[in-house]
Amino acid sequence: MRFIKYHPRSNTYVIKKRAFLEEDLVLDGNVIIGQEAKFWKNLTVSGRLELGKGSIVQGNVKAGSALICSAVKVLGNLETVSELVLLDRAIINSAACKGDIRVRPGCTLGSVKAGGTLELVGKVNVRKVEPLTKVIIRAEK
Repeated sequence: MRFIKYHPRSNTYVIKKRAFLEEDLVLDGNVIIGQEAKFWKNLTVSGRLELGKGSIVQGNVKAGSALICSAVKVLGNLETVSELVLLDRAIINSAACKGDIRVRPGCTLGSVKAGGTLELVGKVNVRKVEPLTKVIIRAEK
């Protein structure tokens, strides 16, 4: 793929900003995605995912852990194993993590489930918190 470069020493794939991918993407390793990338289908990453500012994913996202940058939209489900961090103004249809989830101000979540703790910082719009999710609410600093 012309949008993707691979760094073997760190087992990291780098996807250029404003990349446009129409097929499902499955990558074994870590992935850093530039800003304003668009994915029309699903994105699956075995390691750590950094989804760039203003990116849009129409399908589902699965990753070992993820940092979702500001103004990202995930219209499908977002699922991680160890950790999930959502930065300011991210819009997520559904988020699930077996570990901890940290959500920054201005984020919108349809439903959320955390195996560890769900930390909400500042004003966050969450429609549904799944049962057995421990919630911590903090004021914005």
